[in-house]
Amino acid sequence: MKYTLSNQINQSLEEVARKFGDPESVRYWMEGLQKIERISGTPGKVGAQSNFHYLYNNKEMIIAETILEENLPHQMKFAYDSPMGRNIVDIRFEKLSDQQVKQTSFTVMELKGFMRVIGPLFKAMFKKQSLKYMTAFKEYAERS
Repeated sequence: MKYTLSNQINQSLEEVARKFGDPESVRYWMEGLQKIERISGTPGKVGAQSNFHYLYNNKEMIIAETILEENLPHQMKFAYDSPMGRNIVDIRFEKLSDQQVKQTSFTVMELKGFMRVIGPLFKAMFKKQSLKYMTAFKEYAERS
């Protein structure tokens, strides 16, 4: 399953990239994140692996993140692995003006087991959650 989402951030490309590239900043905008467990590599760099511990609907969920590409200020690509499957998320930033950036998220979901069967029924829900995180990052990036 694939989908693409985008929004516009009212901030300079340099500031957006600085905030997005800070491996600790995710704590300020990713709802439900309880802790980040660093597994290997240099945080924020290609090959770095971390476990993200979430509380979602009163259930703990652990998602393993691996950074696949880091080309800031323009792009960063991640793999997220969970019992449901694997998500590849490619985030791109395009400068529109000195104070405006287009943020685009390209997502490919490779679902496992029963989720492979029912996952397409939940595509709208997955997109909504992705947009929620993008909007939260936008709001965080726009704060001075």
